[in-house]
Amino acid sequence: GAAADIGRLESLIVEGVNAIGGQATKGTTFRFDCSVEGVAVSVNGAEQGMAAFNSLGSAFVDVFVDGNTVSPTLVDSCVSTWSTDENKSVAVSLVELAKFVGESSQAYSEESTEDKPDKVAMRRELESQLKPIQEYATSVKFNPKLEDGLYLVGAGVRKKSVVKVYAVALYSSASVLNSVSSPAALHTAARSFDASTPLTSFVLEMVYSASAEKIGGAIADSVKPRYDGSASDIDVLESLIVEGVNKRGGQASKGTTFRFDCSEEGVTVTVDGSVQGAANFTGLGSAFVDVFLDENAVSPTLVSSCMDSWSNPQAQTTAASLLEMDELDDDESTDEQVSDEEVDEGPSLEEVESQLQPIQEYATGIMFTPTLDNGLYLVGAGVRKKSVIKVYAVAMYSTPNVLASATSSTTLRDAARTFDSTSSMTTFVLEMVYSAGAEKIAGAIAESVKPRYDGAAADIGRLESLIVEGVNAIGGQATKGTTFRFDCSVEGVAVSVNGAEQGMAAFNSLGSAFVDVFVDGNTVSPTLVDSCVSTWSTDENKSVAVSLVELAKFVGESSQAYSEESTEDKPDKVAMRRELESQLKPIQEYATSVKFNPKLEDGLYLVGAGVRKKSVVKVYA
Repeated sequence: GAAADIGRLESLIVEGVNAIGGQATKGTTFRFDCSVEGVAVSVNGAEQGMAAFNSLGSAFVDVFVDGNTVSPTLVDSCVSTWSTDENKSVAVSLVELAKFVGESSQAYSEESTEDKPDKVAMRRELESQLKPIQEYATSVKFNPKLEDGLYLVGAGVRKKSVVKVYAVALYSSASVLNSVSSPAALHTAARSFDASTPLTSFVLEMVYSASAEKIGGAIADSVKPRYDGSASDIDVLESLIVEGVNKRGGQASKGTTFRFDCSEEGVTVTVDGSVQGAANFTGLGSAFVDVFLDENAVSPTLVSSCMDSWSNPQAQTTAASLLEMDELDDDESTDEQVSDEEVDEGPSLEEVESQLQPIQEYATGIMFTPTLDNGLYLVGAGVRKKSVIKVYAVAMYSTPNVLASATSSTTLRDAARTFDSTSSMTTFVLEMVYSAGAEKIAGAIAESVKPRYDGAAADIGRLESLIVEGVNAIGGQATKGTTFRFDCSVEGVAVSVNGAEQGMAAFNSLGSAFVDVFVDGNTVSPTLVDSCVSTWSTDENKSVAVSLVELAKFVGESSQAYSEESTEDKPDKVAMRRELESQLKPIQEYATSVKFNPKLEDGLYLVGAGVRKKSVVKVYA
């Protein structure tokens, strides 16, 4: 293809590195997703965009796997890893599962793929044209899109006299991008919260240090004159900001980030990526938008940036195309919806989950988020002690049915260890507050499980070895801050250390035995049980739990309505996949000792790992 295509790829890499200081230092990571559309580039986890040119994806693959590969050890690793009989079997099973899932999905489609536009490729091509914005007064750079699909509208600075306090970015829908014809039109669109714009977000990054009370009070004071509701509603918003900053030492220092998601329901507050909760009061979301976009906006440069970014013809064309994509998605969604007359609409899952709060384990000060990535909810948090020594904080996560059952320690235990259709998994997240060696922490956990498990001692040995391997992979010491995650189910116990999956001890009833360690009559953490029961036995939280159970049941019944064959006739694909994937191992590239996880979050599998050298210099794994 054209040399300019390569230039586009190169510029994405350069922009990504410049965004982290202009130097790809040791430990910097790049990700290149190659497909028929082209090559998408990420640097240190931040998406830079796509060089969307036909056959560029194939050319990039050739760099690493053709006859003149820049990393022969990568090719060797791939072939040696997947040419064993054991791994060939795993690969064949994964292919069959993928094929089965694809055929099942296709069976539900009433129109052929050929008749549909490739919306994913179209949207990716459009979004590859979006650029980050660097706020010129502070040099803070904001990504062109948030992970929940909101687009960057503009960026500005908030000043007090001559002091720059923070950089601020506005993110919203494609509909808002199309409304940037005047400051008044922008203001109206961003605060309307209709079907086309349910959410407008502001991301703030501090460039000046301020205490929790100072920054919380300043933001609250800006909202007050714009809000018609009770002053106590503003107090809730302020307290969420203060709590978030206090969890990080009480000071919003340079680099601290705030995110305020404004909607018809209110304002959700996030500090440094950790959701603090929501001030859910009607009109508060619009009042917050007014702070930044009305005639007395606290950051006039933000409004100017929005106008400059989206009022030129090229940007207007992009905005119009994005809006068309959204409308196309909405049309398809409408076709699949049941008529309003047939549905008695209750609260949405998002509305119910916004009422959930993180829990701070009081003895250690460690904070646990209200939900896990796989849809499990925080039940409670406690501490594990040996004599007077605090070893780790522990949080229990499970399904809505378990939340509803947490009215006593007995009913909590029964629900958490049953693993039926309403409670398929219970997870424990441990964060170390005391340092211990790999064998020490693994042995202690194994010793707690042994008397509660009726199976073979070798099964416990498998669990123990997964913990040891995980800790050894991070240096052999579970230091303060090291996290463990144990996913307990009818299949067994899956182990993760510092977010890296180690595998599964897949033995029947081992999952229940592990749950018993923390919630039976001789629990190793009585404060965890107390926390679970006290949290979910209040009338308010009982109501939340019941709503979550009903929503889960509704989703389950809706899914079942589409099924033409009974569940009994289908293999448990999730369990099958989990069992297969538990056999996959991380690969440590031997020349650099860099370790790669066996699977990416989007379902891609690790094929192999190698090193790129220039002469005798190792450049990257």
